[in-house]
Amino acid sequence: MKKSKYKVPISKLADPDMQAAPAALFRAAQRAHLIAHQAGTGVVVMRDGKVVEIEPDPEMYGELLSNTIREEL
Repeated sequence: MKKSKYKVPISKLADPDMQAAPAALFRAAQRAHLIAHQAGTGVVVMRDGKVVEIEPDPEMYGELLSNTIREEL
């Protein structure tokens, strides 16, 4: 299996809710890429202080897509 170029940041804060926040934000980004792929649209992100639209990245949604296909079988 190919290693993803994305990794979930780890929070150094003591609050358990704050420790879980980076993983939740990453899951939300994965879902946004999957939905954009399914809808045939781009994903709106902030790059270098500017709001831009990018193509959905298969590395972001690939795992979710394969899980969705398995659930449908």
